[in-house]
Amino acid sequence: MLRRPLFLALSLTACFTPQLASARLHWPLPRDSHAVNGTPQKTIRHTHTPAQEVTIPPLPDRGLHPQAVQGLKRHYSGTPTDVLRYHNDNYPTGWNPNETDLTPATVKSSSFGQLTTLNVDGNVIAQPLMISNFQMPDNSVHNVLLVVTGHDSVYAFDAQTYAQLWKVSMGTPQSTGDVGCGDIKPEYGISSTPVVVRNGNSATVYLVAATEPAHLSFHTQLHALDLGTGADVTAPVEIAPQAKLKTGGVIHFDPQNQWSRSSLAYNNGALYVSIGSHCDNNAGSISGWELRYDPSTLRLTGKFNTIEASAGYELSSIWMAGYSPAIDSNGNVFAITGNGNYNLGKGHKGYGESVISLPPDLNKKAVSTFTPSNWQSLNNGDTDFGSGGAMLIPPVSGQQAPPLLVAMGKAGTMYLLDSTHLGGLEGQGGKVFQKIQLSGCWCGAAYYMGPSGGIVYYQGDGGTLRAFSVNTGANPSLTQIAAGTTGAGYGGSFPVVSSNGSTANTGVVWLIRRGTTEQLEAYDAVNLGAPLFASNAGSWNTSGPFLTPLVANGRVYVPAYKTVTVFGLTN
Repeated sequence: MLRRPLFLALSLTACFTPQLASARLHWPLPRDSHAVNGTPQKTIRHTHTPAQEVTIPPLPDRGLHPQAVQGLKRHYSGTPTDVLRYHNDNYPTGWNPNETDLTPATVKSSSFGQLTTLNVDGNVIAQPLMISNFQMPDNSVHNVLLVVTGHDSVYAFDAQTYAQLWKVSMGTPQSTGDVGCGDIKPEYGISSTPVVVRNGNSATVYLVAATEPAHLSFHTQLHALDLGTGADVTAPVEIAPQAKLKTGGVIHFDPQNQWSRSSLAYNNGALYVSIGSHCDNNAGSISGWELRYDPSTLRLTGKFNTIEASAGYELSSIWMAGYSPAIDSNGNVFAITGNGNYNLGKGHKGYGESVISLPPDLNKKAVSTFTPSNWQSLNNGDTDFGSGGAMLIPPVSGQQAPPLLVAMGKAGTMYLLDSTHLGGLEGQGGKVFQKIQLSGCWCGAAYYMGPSGGIVYYQGDGGTLRAFSVNTGANPSLTQIAAGTTGAGYGGSFPVVSSNGSTANTGVVWLIRRGTTEQLEAYDAVNLGAPLFASNAGSWNTSGPFLTPLVANGRVYVPAYKTVTVFGLTN
C-alpha cells in the first residue's frame, strides 16, 4: 500500500470578535515586494526545455456547455476576492469569508448548476487558484483562474468568460511506468498546488514540476512564473537537497522516487516546499524534507530532513495528501510525517509518525514534535499519521486555551493539541487535550467562524461529514454538533467553506466525493444533514484522487482528469 504522511494541524493567529458577523473579512497572504514586469509575448521558450515552445493564443470563441451562455450574463454581485494558495490561508482553514452569492438558499435553488467544463491536457490534482481584477500586459483586466496539470502544463483562464489567456509547458512529465509507482496515472507533472505572491498588478506563480526530458532522466524543478504571461521570471532551479547523516554518509533527494505532493506555502518572504515519496520506493535511502527558498532568487535558504541516521527503513515523508504546511503568526511551520522511525537509537533522532513544528528558518535545533504512543504499530501497519493535512484553529477573543491544533491520520484518531507545546512522545510530555476516534483520514479539515462560534469539519474514509464546535475555555475540547447523511468516497474529503463573514444563513461547506466518477456536494455549514446540492463533476482514472474544490466569486471549480467543471448561478 501507498505509505504517506498525514497532517492536520491547526493554529491560527487572527483574533475573532462578535463584530465578525457584520464585518467583511480580508485575509491576504503576506505580499512579496518582488516586482514582476511582464511584457506581451507570442512565444515563451523555457530554458530547461530548449526544444519546447509554448504559445499565448488570442482570446478564442469557445463552444460552452448549454447553460454557460446564460451563465455568462450573470456577474458576481460582491467584490472579487483572491485565493492565492491551497485552502485559502496559511492556517489553512479552507474558509472563504467573502462570498456573497452562494448561500444555502441559492445553492439549493434550481438556479444553481453546472455552467461549463474547461478541457486541459492532463489530470488536475492540484487545487485551482483565483487571482481577481488582475491587469494583463495588454491592459485588459481579468479574474484569472489558474490551473496546473499532471502533463506539466499551466493554464490561465478568464474566470468569467472561460477564455484561455495563456498556456505554458514546464517540460515532459515523468512517466508513471518509469517512476515505478502507480499512485498517479499516467504521468507525474505538477502535483502540488502552487502559491501566488501578489503585489498589486505584479503576481508571481511558484510551482514545482517533475520532468523526464529523456528516458529515465528525472528532474524536479522549482519555477517562478509571471502571471501576466506565464514566462519564467528567473531561471528555474533543480530541487536537490542533501544532508550529512550523524552515522556518516550523505542522504540525497531522489528525483525518481520522491516528489512534491504537499501544496506550496509562502510567508513573510519565504517559500516552503515539502517532499514526500512514491509508494515507499527506495525506502532505506529516502528522507522527508521541508525546504525554504528565497522567492526572488529561488535560492535554497533552509532545509529540514526527517532522518538523522541510517537505520534501515527510513522515509518519514511529508506529503499530506496534497494539503500544505500550516504557518502560525510567529512563522512556525507545521507538518505531519508518515511511515518512518521515531527512535533510531544511540541518541539519533527520527521524525517518523509525528507532528513537527519548525521555526521559520527550519533550524533543526528549534524543532518540536508530537508523536502518538503507538507510533511503532502505525509504522508496522502502514497506518501512518501523515495521510492528511494541517490546519491551525484560529484563536478567538477571550480565549483561555493555548493555541490549538488538530491532527489525524489513517488510524482515524483525531488529536486536539497545544500548538505551542507539542511535548514529544505521547505519555512522556506530549499533552493531548482530547482524542476522538473517527474513520481513517486521507483527507484534511476545514474551519468556519459561524454565527455561534468556531466549527471544525472532518470527513474520513467512508464516513459522513462531521461538524465539531470548538471550546476555547480552560479545558479546550471539540464537540460534534452536526453530521451529513452521505458517506465519503475512498479516504474521505477535503472540505472548504464559503460564507459572507459570520452572517447567519450564508455558510456553505463544499467537498468532492472521490471515485472514478467525482461528485460535488454542498452542505449547510451549520446544520449539515442532506446535501443542498450534489452533481457529477468529472471523472478520474483511479478510484481515489485527493482533490479540493475552489470556491470564489460566486463559482465553484472542480478539478478532475483533464477537466475543470464550473458550477454557479445561471440567473
